[in-house]
Amino acid sequence: MMKETDCPTCKFPSIQTRDRLNEVCQFIVPRQSNTMIVPNYGQVPVLKGDLSWLSPEVSIFLNECVQLMTPSAIRICNGSVFEAQELRDAIANEFGSEELKTLDRLHMKISDVGFDDVHVVTKDRMDADPGNPVNPSPGALSNSSSGENAENVRLSSHYMTTKLFDFSKEKRFNGCMNGRTMYLVPFSMGWIGSRHAVVGVQITDDPVLVLNLRTTFRVLSSVWDCIAATTNFLRSVHSIGMPRPIIRRIVTPPPTETPIGSFIVLKHDDQQIWSHGYTFGRTPRFGKTFSIHAASWLGTKKGWLAENASILAITNSKNETINVCYSGLMSVTSLQLPAGQSAGWKVEVLSEKTVWIHWHNGKMYALCPENDEMDEMGSPKNLSNLLTGATSDYQIQSFNPQKTKWSTDVGVPISAYIFANRRHDQYPLILEANSWEEGVCLAAGMRVSVPKTKTDSSENTTDSNKRYNLIECPMLRADPINFSFAKYVNHWLEMGIGVKSPSDSSDTYEAPLPPPIFFTNLYQETDGKVIWPGGVDNMKIFEYIYGRCTNPMETSNTTPSGIGKVPKSLELSALVNLPPLLQVDIRFWLTELMKFRTFFNIQMECCLPPQLDKVLTDLAGNI
Repeated sequence: MMKETDCPTCKFPSIQTRDRLNEVCQFIVPRQSNTMIVPNYGQVPVLKGDLSWLSPEVSIFLNECVQLMTPSAIRICNGSVFEAQELRDAIANEFGSEELKTLDRLHMKISDVGFDDVHVVTKDRMDADPGNPVNPSPGALSNSSSGENAENVRLSSHYMTTKLFDFSKEKRFNGCMNGRTMYLVPFSMGWIGSRHAVVGVQITDDPVLVLNLRTTFRVLSSVWDCIAATTNFLRSVHSIGMPRPIIRRIVTPPPTETPIGSFIVLKHDDQQIWSHGYTFGRTPRFGKTFSIHAASWLGTKKGWLAENASILAITNSKNETINVCYSGLMSVTSLQLPAGQSAGWKVEVLSEKTVWIHWHNGKMYALCPENDEMDEMGSPKNLSNLLTGATSDYQIQSFNPQKTKWSTDVGVPISAYIFANRRHDQYPLILEANSWEEGVCLAAGMRVSVPKTKTDSSENTTDSNKRYNLIECPMLRADPINFSFAKYVNHWLEMGIGVKSPSDSSDTYEAPLPPPIFFTNLYQETDGKVIWPGGVDNMKIFEYIYGRCTNPMETSNTTPSGIGKVPKSLELSALVNLPPLLQVDIRFWLTELMKFRTFFNIQMECCLPPQLDKVLTDLAGNI
């Protein structure tokens, strides 16, 4: 079957009949030669593509960027295989020599990339309070020494006023593309034309970002039709900040200095993303800027969630499958599920990056907006072949824009949401929240254990409280929320209100129940040693969750408590002291609830949702 990105004559690369990958096909696509006339600047040639593809909104946006950045030429991309080959060869020809590598930042090691400096521009000051520091990065969660002070918790990025943004934009982007080609790239997060897809336009002078967009999301000429049918699309602008001629040598920062990432500004109200720096687009985290940072704000307006989680398919011995969302600071591969599974049971990872959650036909569904067919093409090894100059090893393939792991564009129905906590104290092994509201409350105030630094603890001890600090990590989200924490939690609470199926014509309306929320903790310690054996016994946790999801009325193996339900026993392969793992300590949870209330009052102040305050009061009374 021929794909949309295949050559119409030789069917390459689905049918590789050529001797060499770079050999030119006999079918020559006519090159569009048109010119864009920009007021107060002049004529800018369009190397490839056609200006008639662009909608009036895109043309106005492109006109403004050309006036500001003054590129020498414009290329309108379509995501084809030949375009990817031309970009790869252009990178090799222009930056192949060692001398040019030192003069330009297109060939930097991934280890030289630092953390991004993210700012938020919004009309509502509650969406980016300047008093909130920046959220800790995933690497900082393992080296933090902030202690238990709730005022040190970082939930949002820096707030930037409109005037300061205009000044920074003029300073960083004015003439930043002199002598360079401006690439105009359409992309779609989700199936092209899907009811849950989000389309956008990326303007950049970095060909590496164009190639990475093609492997991360869906880039095709048909996306221009989707953009023309709406005015609600993302507008993203990026520049490496190296206008020509380059008259200074770029020096790699010494190891003692912390590398600086890209400068990123999120304009929520205008749905714009402005980024400046050579590191943007060279690491897999650039996709989160679109699929999580920008999509989280869109989700609050449209009624869906965008989270950094995995989608797992749990299949029992009778070949019956349920799907769950798994959120944790550690990767799913750390559970070692393929190495140790019970007979007949199987856990398959459908998605490991980003998850969008929404209601459909009375059920909660989850999907991955990224291009799952191009996962191998977006691997770090493939990217390193491009950045190190070994472009002959850089793989390029075509893809079917409508082919995906999902049977429908709405994703898969989820039966549970799992938060994998990391605590070394009395946090139970498995805890099922009594309701969606209580689960959101426990997840919003969740604290994780991080090892203390040498300056914090100079003495060796087996007490976990003396070896670890506890820091707040709401919803186990290491990335910044980038808008009001109160709005974020309230949106989670609103997602628990089920949406009735349109096909249900009954007079009495009963809202469908949301999936249950589970909490797991595999790191509880006694005398400095982890109690849980791990390995093959990790599958027992998913077997218990599977049983609770498929038969929630069966409570013979559950123990109710004021904070939630815990299992009575688990059939483990190793001899484990289970009572400490499954115990619900009253004093421990009363202290936790007190920490929750203090944390919520500091972060939300007068905007604390009333449901959250009621849940905290009820939980304390139940305990």
